[in-house]
Amino acid sequence: MSMRGLILSGLGLALAVTAAAASAATPAAEGKALASSQGCVMCHAAGGMAKPLSSYVGDSDDRLEEAILDPKKALGPATMMPPFQGKLSAAQLAALVAYIKAGGR
Repeated sequence: MSMRGLILSGLGLALAVTAAAASAATPAAEGKALASSQGCVMCHAAGGMAKPLSSYVGDSDDRLEEAILDPKKALGPATMMPPFQGKLSAAQLAALVAYIKAGGR
């Protein structure tokens, strides 16, 4: 193989590895994007009207899922948090839980 062929082959491999790494976002990173796009961080940021997401790190996955999907049932009827039942896929719900369990970071 010529030097040019080796360089082009190496460049192609580097691009493929970079693309694969970019598309393999962690569940917590996906959850962070969802928390932003769904408005969670508006209330759960420091100084917001709800407890920061980091305060839920010790909660079980089931408890977090219930609070996200049906907050009135999980947190009480006075909560202002909207329900996300039917608005998130199972993968999105898992990603949000992973993000919360990572301390909301």
